Amino acid sequence: MRLIVLVTGFIPYLLVYKPRIYYEEGNKRSNRLKGGALIVSNHYLFMDYPMTMFHWFGRRVHCVMLEYVFEFSWFLKLSAEIIGGISADRESKGMSFIDKSEKLIKKGRLVQIYPEAHNTPDGKIHDFKPSYVLIALRAGAPIVPFIIDGNYGVFKRAHAIIGKPIMLSDFCPSPDPTREEIEDLNRMVREKAIELKETLDAKTKKRSRQRSFEHNLRKE
Repeated sequence: MRLIVLVTGFIPYLLVYKPRIYYEEGNKRSNRLKGGALIVSNHYLFMDYPMTMFHWFGRRVHCVMLEYVFEFSWFLKLSAEIIGGISADRESKGMSFIDKSEKLIKKGRLVQIYPEAHNTPDGKIHDFKPSYVLIALRAGAPIVPFIIDGNYGVFKRAHAIIGKPIMLSDFCPSPDPTREEIEDLNRMVREKAIELKETLDAKTKKRSRQRSFEHNLRKE
């Protein structure tokens, strides 16, 4: 079923997103993911997930989603199950999604999480909830920042930048981190996300100015 979704959705994805991906290291080859990893992203709209799903076309990207996605309708529930969604219960503040994510990553899977935990259409990087820090530390896997600009639409182009993998264990070797250590790691990752967002915005603005300049030359 997932393969059918990927094949039938690929052309519409290219038409609506027309994605352009940048890399912090500037080299796609150096950003290839092997084994399990936790993809940490900012969150514009419900349309964000296809950016990662199709970028890592050959791998299943499990995504942590709020519980209402599974409860709103049978169609959304089916869709979430097809892509490997992981339910996070916001009302009960349950943490079972941490255990599920950890197990999947240890099996060599990719898991994506949106630490802002809500849509941020204003384009800013909002506060991160630190649960993803526990997932990465317990799984012993890298965090891969995947920052998007949310510029979706038939006459638009969506952009993203992929940061260098971050091993939190390099900064916190303790198997049982304190709340302060978790908050420090959370702050570090969020600051990296902000830095990458600024880099992405600069790249898109530069490209836009270049296209405008070339368009004016052709008119002359």
